[in-house]
Amino acid sequence: MNEEQQSIWDYLNENAIGYENRCSSSQIRDDLGLESGGVTNEHVRDLIRDMILNHNCCIGSEMWASGYWIIQSEDELNRACESLENRANSIRQRANALRVSWEQENPQ
Repeated sequence: MNEEQQSIWDYLNENAIGYENRCSSSQIRDDLGLESGGVTNEHVRDLIRDMILNHNCCIGSEMWASGYWIIQSEDELNRACESLENRANSIRQRANALRVSWEQENPQ
């Protein structure tokens, strides 16, 4: 992990143990003095995504509930995974709808 990621990890371990204590990306950014990378804190979100994918950090988030937290139970793990799976399904449906629309507008 890089220095920023280590500071995020330490911050979450001090402030966001479990779902009920989750911290928003804005709160993390402000408290740690990180750059936002855009209006939705893309830089912070990218750092956390890399921590999950490449550094074995069990950090949860949900699409409709603001914040990140250190996962503490199988229920919290399932909550985070189901949110990601639902998002993936929604994106897949949108991609399929675009293909159908294209085929209807451009018959061969």
